[in-house]
Amino acid sequence: MAYFTSFAIFTGMVNKAVSVNIGAGFEARAIHILRAIPELEVAITPDTEARSDALVQYAGMESPVALEFKTRVSSATAHLAIHQAQRLDMPLVVVAAETTAGAREVLSEAGIGLVDGLGNVRLDLPGLVMRIAGTGRVARTAGPTRLSGKSGLIAQAMLLEIEKSWHVSGIREACGVSAGLVHRVLRRLEGEGVVEAFGAGPAKTRRLSNPAALLDLWAEEQHDPPSRLPAFMLAPTTDQLVESLCSGLEAIGVEYALTGAAAADRIAPLLTNVAVTEVWLDSTADMRGLCARLGATPVESGPNVVFLQERDDGPLAFRMREKDVWTANLFRLYVDVRRDPRRGLEQGAHLRREVIGF
Repeated sequence: MAYFTSFAIFTGMVNKAVSVNIGAGFEARAIHILRAIPELEVAITPDTEARSDALVQYAGMESPVALEFKTRVSSATAHLAIHQAQRLDMPLVVVAAETTAGAREVLSEAGIGLVDGLGNVRLDLPGLVMRIAGTGRVARTAGPTRLSGKSGLIAQAMLLEIEKSWHVSGIREACGVSAGLVHRVLRRLEGEGVVEAFGAGPAKTRRLSNPAALLDLWAEEQHDPPSRLPAFMLAPTTDQLVESLCSGLEAIGVEYALTGAAAADRIAPLLTNVAVTEVWLDSTADMRGLCARLGATPVESGPNVVFLQERDDGPLAFRMREKDVWTANLFRLYVDVRRDPRRGLEQGAHLRREVIGF
């Protein structure tokens, strides 16, 4: 059944009113979400002749749109919406109880409209631009298995071999995680349209069907804060600093992975100057003890080296040898570099465009 919705936008002097007429069969929860937005007035009116889910009317103009209701929209779900929109001959508006920041970014870049239960509104139609930044919060309940820590290793393994068909046992062995965790993560990724399943029982395999969606999802959810030790090492250039730091770590037998801006610039040069070199150390390394052995001085300001460490060795997983230096795998590097407050987003986008390719 099609439902009729009209948004009447009156802009200009003082008043700004938006009225929404929704067909009687529309999702009840979606109606509640729309009614929670102060700028929207919602009424229920039956209309069985409409050819679109919604007809947006404003300033003497009108535009048909399709509506899609979701309980929760993550980055991966947003990619599914993009594929759906590509098959439509009209704009798509997603109505959701909750959206993540990454999902809102993905939808915005694709030009897909959004109204959510957090109070966010984004509509882009011919002659109409509507933006409302939400500040609401939803009650958190037990959600899907988050792609962080050990779960994130599964995402990395699949991204590193995007053509491979995986058995649960293969992922478990590659990542060193439990079969139960693998099942939970794969169940979620199947539900979000990121992986496809083939076969049944012990012979069942999964294959990554949307690498870009998985990368966005993992980048959004990988938020385990590391221990950090800023330090200063005397070196005339970044390249010499990297060589001295990494050869020193290898000489004393410490496992490491170069990451951040210095590592990204060795693979996809962009920056004219790298201010800070970041390096992951294995989880048992004594960071302050290492400083003394490497000739580095811990500092509170003005570091040119930052030592990073997590509770396990996840950041070292799938590390690669790049120009005689152990470097974080390409996808871990992408996630790490994006967090740099200087030009991290720009450098991450460059790395993704020039090297990752999706």
